[in-house]
Amino acid sequence: MKENALLLMLLLTAIWLPANAQKSNIDVVTMKDGRKLSGKIMQYSPGSIVRIEQMDGTIIEVSDEDVAKIQQGVELSKAEVKLLPGDENLPIITAKTHGLYTASMLSFAAGNSDNEGISLGAGFSQVFGYQISRSLGLGAGFAIDNYSRRGETVYPLFGEVRSFLPSKKGNGNFYAVLAGGYSLAFSRKQLDITGAEGGVFGQFAVGYRAATTEGLEIYVDLGPRYQHAHFERKLYNGDIEKRDVDFRRIVIRVGLGLWK
Repeated sequence: MKENALLLMLLLTAIWLPANAQKSNIDVVTMKDGRKLSGKIMQYSPGSIVRIEQMDGTIIEVSDEDVAKIQQGVELSKAEVKLLPGDENLPIITAKTHGLYTASMLSFAAGNSDNEGISLGAGFSQVFGYQISRSLGLGAGFAIDNYSRRGETVYPLFGEVRSFLPSKKGNGNFYAVLAGGYSLAFSRKQLDITGAEGGVFGQFAVGYRAATTEGLEIYVDLGPRYQHAHFERKLYNGDIEKRDVDFRRIVIRVGLGLWK
């Protein structure tokens, strides 16, 4: 009898140990769109971010605004972990919607201006701002814009208001920007521009952003832009041409953004 009892205990131990060895405690973050992240929560700041190290070692940071539920220390078997919904689509990257941001944009403009018909241009802008909430961000920046083949360049100084638009998945990847300010302009004697003055600048754009695993965001947007300026040019016969110009353009911008 003693031998049978000992044999039974050994058998139960042999079954119990492997069964428990197959169990693992993980954290599960359920997103509002139904997707799930599973692994180990590295940082949780209520109202700010959730940073989780996934089962494959990838670290993902998501906005707390997009989280529906957090479960910590969930005991699952290895088979159950493999079957967690959403894991087959990892990594999931959720773009940020608040904090300090910078955006560096290249612009390509096309449209009409006084006495020129269709004209092309290009430029660059740099913005520094703070996103207070998903719907309101404030920033300031500077730019270099050329609207004409005649070398008429302006240097806008501007402020902007930015808002991430609501979407079904709640990621806030679509956005709208309204910017306005005043541009400087300078003479360029090598191009026979003997005098220049900037003027009022304004732009509206709607766009889309895509987040990357490296922490960068890629921006693409489109919208109208208005720029007033005055230029004086020395003609080949010695006369001075004076022009008040209203540049009206449709502008496509592409660029990169960073958050802190």
